[in-house]
Amino acid sequence: MMQPGRPKPGEGPPPAEATGLTGNPGFIHIKKLVKSHTGPHKEVEVLKGLDLLVRQGDTISIVGASGTGKSTLLHILGTLDRPTAGRVIMEGRDLFAMDEVALAAFRNHHIGFVFQFHHLLPEFNALENVMMPALIARWEKDRAQQRARRLLQDVGLGQRMDHRVGELSGGEQQRVAVARALVLGPKVLLADEPTGNLDERTGRKVQELILRLNQQYGLTTLVATHNERLARAMARRIRLVDGLAVEQ
Repeated sequence: MMQPGRPKPGEGPPPAEATGLTGNPGFIHIKKLVKSHTGPHKEVEVLKGLDLLVRQGDTISIVGASGTGKSTLLHILGTLDRPTAGRVIMEGRDLFAMDEVALAAFRNHHIGFVFQFHHLLPEFNALENVMMPALIARWEKDRAQQRARRLLQDVGLGQRMDHRVGELSGGEQQRVAVARALVLGPKVLLADEPTGNLDERTGRKVQELILRLNQQYGLTTLVATHNERLARAMARRIRLVDGLAVEQ
């Protein structure tokens, strides 16, 4: 088994003690978050003034019935969507007070996202898929390739780097997606139903991978899931009830 290690400078989030955020209850501070959608007949309020404090290095499962706003919350935290009202403070930054350019730059360098469906590019192999965000960020090719190789080894795909997406199993594809989410060295990993498209055995492996990478890279990890085993594996469980967060 691989021993947990620390990323090289500039290639991953620093350990908590290096950030001055150890024990800081407001690494992510969600304040009075509201999200409404316009329905065919009326405005539907999904999140209704939700408050949540996330500490550096937390592992948190977001649970609740379908339609309670789990994916909505993660999409707002990942800055893929904007709230109707309320604030998200991350590392002391008021995210939605930023303009779109600054917000995109923050997202790319601080937040990694894994979806239920891997969204890999089928015409490229595993290595090229993981390299892609770094190349878009204008990293030199050698640096991007070195970083992608290291991450693929970390997720157990050192022998599958040259395989195209269609040649990989569902679990392998999801591990490539996890590696791609980490290539720019984010401090926060958000996963929306990461085991939802996998069988139980494969889903368990992805769960173990997420927890190991949380420790190895000092990540703060939030996972929206219906998978009870995955939810229990996280240190904290937040249930969404009537648009609010209830810690269990």
